[in-house]
Amino acid sequence: EVFANFSNQADLNEHFLNYLRAMWHESYIRPEWCFVAEQAGEFFGRIVYWSLPSLGKPFICDFLELPWNANYFEVGTQLLQQSLTQLRLDDKDRMEYQLDIPSPYSTYLEKRIELLENFGFSLNRETVRFEWKDTQTQITPSNRLTFRSLNEVGEDAFIHAMMQVSSQTRDRSILHEQARLGLEEEALERFHKSKAFKYKPTWWQLAYTQDGTLIGLIMPAENDGGPIIACIGVVPEHRGQGYVNDLLQQGTLTLKSNGAVRIRSDADVNNPAMVRAFQRAGYRQFMSRREYRYSMS
Repeated sequence: EVFANFSNQADLNEHFLNYLRAMWHESYIRPEWCFVAEQAGEFFGRIVYWSLPSLGKPFICDFLELPWNANYFEVGTQLLQQSLTQLRLDDKDRMEYQLDIPSPYSTYLEKRIELLENFGFSLNRETVRFEWKDTQTQITPSNRLTFRSLNEVGEDAFIHAMMQVSSQTRDRSILHEQARLGLEEEALERFHKSKAFKYKPTWWQLAYTQDGTLIGLIMPAENDGGPIIACIGVVPEHRGQGYVNDLLQQGTLTLKSNGAVRIRSDADVNNPAMVRAFQRAGYRQFMSRREYRYSMS
C-alpha cells in the first residue's frame, strides 16, 4: 500500500495497487523488481521492472515516480543506477522505457525524457497505439489466401518467414536489432521471445496464395493487458496489393473467435501503410508511445 501511494490521487493509487497485485500474482512483476529511493525513512522515488513471466528477468522499466519539482534528476539517476545494478543483468541485455502519451503515469514529460537521455537511454522508436472494440461488425475470412498454422508448418518455416517479412521492414525496433544481430539471428530471437506471450499455436499463421506462394504472417497473442496483434507482415515482393488487410482481418477474427472484446497493437510512425491498415480494419488510436532503450554493456 505504501509503495503504491505515490501520487496525490487516491483513485490512481488504488488502480496501481490492484494492477501491481495482479502482476505479482501472474509473475509479470516481482517484489524484488520493485524499488524505492529512500532518505531518513521517507520515500522519494519509485520504479518497477516488468517482464514476460517465462523469461525470468525484466526488460522494461515503468511507473517511475520522482520529486519532479525538486531534485528529481539526482534522485532519478541514483534510483536507476542502483536498481539496475541490483537486478544483475548481463552485459548483452537491454532495458526499455515506454513513455505512453497521454497517461497519468507519464506526467512531467520533458523532465522524464531529460533524465532518460542523460542516463543513456536513446529513443528506439515512436508508435501509434491502436485498439479494436468493434465486436458487432461481422468479420469474414480472406477468400484469396490460405492460412497454415505454426503446428502445420513447423518452427523453422515460421522463423524463415519472419526473416523474409522483416527483410525490408520500416519498424525501427526490428531494424536496430538487425543491425546488432543480423537478419537471421534477429528473427530467431524475436520468435523465441514472442513465445513468452500467451497464445495457441493455431493462432500463429503463415499466409499463402492458392499456388503456395508465401505472402506473409500474422501472430495474435495475449500479454498482461489482454489480446494483441504481436506481429504482422507481408513479404516485400507482395506489398502494395492489400494483403496486409487480409492478414489483419485473420488475426482479428482469430482473437475475436477466442473471446476477445478488445485487441491492441502498435504501428511504427515510420510505417504509414501499417497505420492505414489498422484504421481500415476498425482500429482506433487511443495513445502514442515513445520507446527508449538502454544497453547494459
